[in-house]
Amino acid sequence: MKRYKKWTTAGIALTIVGLLTGCGTGGGVSSGSTPTKNITNTTSTNNTSASISSNNTVVTANLTNQTKMSSTSLNQTGTKMDTFPALIQEGMQQISGKTSLPLYAPTIYPGSAHTPVPVTVSTNIGSSPTSNYSIMFNRNNLNIGGFSMSDWSTTNTASQHLLPENSSLYIQTSVPSVSTIGLGNGIQAEVKKSPVQGKNVSALVWNEWRWTMQVLYPTSSQSEAITIAKKIVQYCHYKFLPVPDTKGYVLTNLASGYATIYVAWNKGQYVFNTNSNGTWNSNSSGGYLSALEMAVSMTPYK
Repeated sequence: MKRYKKWTTAGIALTIVGLLTGCGTGGGVSSGSTPTKNITNTTSTNNTSASISSNNTVVTANLTNQTKMSSTSLNQTGTKMDTFPALIQEGMQQISGKTSLPLYAPTIYPGSAHTPVPVTVSTNIGSSPTSNYSIMFNRNNLNIGGFSMSDWSTTNTASQHLLPENSSLYIQTSVPSVSTIGLGNGIQAEVKKSPVQGKNVSALVWNEWRWTMQVLYPTSSQSEAITIAKKIVQYCHYKFLPVPDTKGYVLTNLASGYATIYVAWNKGQYVFNTNSNGTWNSNSSGGYLSALEMAVSMTPYK
């Protein structure tokens, strides 16, 4: 029997199969899943597929200070065809003209390197609890990731809507640590255990400037969690995450051999979210690290 829990952020719902319960055998989401009940007044829900562009690149740079991250901007002189893959263009065309929100999109998406298996796109536009839009990527009827943007009117309000509504999907940073583990590049992660009695869940937690990173895992799977955390540290050592105006989070959940990454940050009143999932030992293309790649390449869609 499969159990489902949801990560909910403005405009996008993530359903994780067997999260931390050991009941699921996969990490995907049915492409037929609908937005959660707090996302209403949907004006557009579309599904389409497109050929995969080979122009799926992200900006890379060498960080001289691991604890400081800077934003990057893509060359805005090119056309949309030059900058964005065809599948992302298809999704953004379904949103353009149907929302007053500024349009942003990544220049890469989960599964873009796996051409034998087609990836399809679905979109949602909503107005509750606030104006938002989202794009989800699907393969073989399973969700493999997506991104969203929402407008919370003020920077202060936006900063209060960065974490998932379901607090069981992460451990509060205020929970005392029981030990530390080195992740490389001078990064030390605190090991925290869930304060809920009988819940054998732990987390590796560390901070990089305004970003808080966390890998949540069954306590018995610490070695896999350390591998994931080291991959995230290594990725962020060479590529620039966006600079949040207030705060940013990279939250990873490990369950039944699958890892799901949730990335959220704010720029003023706007909250951005990217997410992806894959087997815990997968590479970045089509795997869980795609959420970081989408965050790195997020840029205005002009």
